[in-house]
Amino acid sequence: MWWAMLPRSPPSSSSSLFRWAMCNSGCSGTIEMTAVVLTPRRTGLTPSYAIFLILFWLLAGASVYPLFWLFLNSLKSSAEMFGGAWALPEEWRWSNYTAAWDAGISQYLVSSIIVTVASTILVVFLSSAAAFALVVLKFRGKMLIYAAILGGLILPPEVSLFPLFKTLNTLGIYNTYFALIIPYVAFGIPFTTFLIRSYMVTIPHELNEASIMDGAGPVWTFLHVYLPLCRPILASAALIEAMRVWNEFIFALTFVESESVKTITIGMMSFANALRRDWAVLMAGLAISIIPILATFLVMQRQFIGGLTQGAIK
Repeated sequence: MWWAMLPRSPPSSSSSLFRWAMCNSGCSGTIEMTAVVLTPRRTGLTPSYAIFLILFWLLAGASVYPLFWLFLNSLKSSAEMFGGAWALPEEWRWSNYTAAWDAGISQYLVSSIIVTVASTILVVFLSSAAAFALVVLKFRGKMLIYAAILGGLILPPEVSLFPLFKTLNTLGIYNTYFALIIPYVAFGIPFTTFLIRSYMVTIPHELNEASIMDGAGPVWTFLHVYLPLCRPILASAALIEAMRVWNEFIFALTFVESESVKTITIGMMSFANALRRDWAVLMAGLAISIIPILATFLVMQRQFIGGLTQGAIK
């Protein structure tokens, strides 16, 4: 009978699903059957995923533990801190931060911000310009210049302490902000150039050719085409350079002497000597010293991770 050729309702089994189709060809009908096998989805934790979660939380705890301990004890008195490092403060002493600020840490903080911002801007701009020239422009000896730039990664900064000390004295910029900014820029360019160049090589060359056809020069192409496209990697490079400069110790210890020029890493030594017995205020000073760079990372972490992952995917 004709109703025997109608499609049957699909079975309710979770292992397979049958779909029937009736195709008319002239006066005859054909029946086509397709079977789709549904694999049951696994639920619950697998052993490998459980191990991954355990390692992740151990690593996260090891990273957060020092910060939590520091901020907790910065709000106590010295007696409370030694009485119970993990106990909550009986009284939340925000006055410790005021005392640390008034003790002179504000000047060290300002010096670090000036040196870090100036060094980061110069390193990122000069490195991006160098990377653009190495990727887009055509000239002889390009790879030799790139090899010379990468050679800066081999030289440890400590090796150049004495030559730099003599040079800075000769130039008359010893014990100034320039005594720190210039070496920071010089030693920051090699890695940052390598990082940005690795990203720029993934940008299609047709964009440069289109700019040339429109009559644009290399400077215009660099500023209006390549720099906007490289914003993710520029943010990553800026954050890496800012953290490096902020935490640098050897150059800051060697090339500056005045309290008004010392950065936070060196200034904390003087700060600790002045507050040997008031450990709570010292903890507050340490907390203040890491707040700017920590806040910068939290604000830029999406751009930082995005810049590195986009460069890897491309």
